[in-house]
Amino acid sequence: MTPEESCSIIEIQQKIYRYGWCVDHRAFDELDAIFTADAIVHYDVPGGVKKPWPEMKKWLPGGLQLFRVTQHNMSNPLVDLDGDAARSTTYGHLIHVQHHKDDSSSVFRHHAIYRDEWRRGADGWRICGRTLSNLYMDGPVYGPDQVHTYPELVPY
Repeated sequence: MTPEESCSIIEIQQKIYRYGWCVDHRAFDELDAIFTADAIVHYDVPGGVKKPWPEMKKWLPGGLQLFRVTQHNMSNPLVDLDGDAARSTTYGHLIHVQHHKDDSSSVFRHHAIYRDEWRRGADGWRICGRTLSNLYMDGPVYGPDQVHTYPELVPY
């Protein structure tokens, strides 16, 4: 592996981790540095959606406001480089906590795989295509009539 390839892999891995951090902290504008403007993002899971990045960025706040806290643990990122293109496969252990109107809480755990297509441009590596595939889900997800909504992260 060349030093340039090592740098590319580290940059891609850091952006994979940053995605989880930004989603959990609802820093959606920071995600623009991770996705190309023409990226297609497909959350290919029950209740998921497929949209171009600009539309997905608008969808995410509403999709996540049902959860008081989320934690997107991204692990085992494998990166394959091919010039100015790359592919990565990453496990996601995704935790979503809902706070119910009766003051109880519930946890939804999602075990998934992110499959990303990357493109290197003037601003470095960015995702130009993402698919999130389901491995296993545990726990219910309740609708807005049963839980409080949170436009921002509210730790317990």
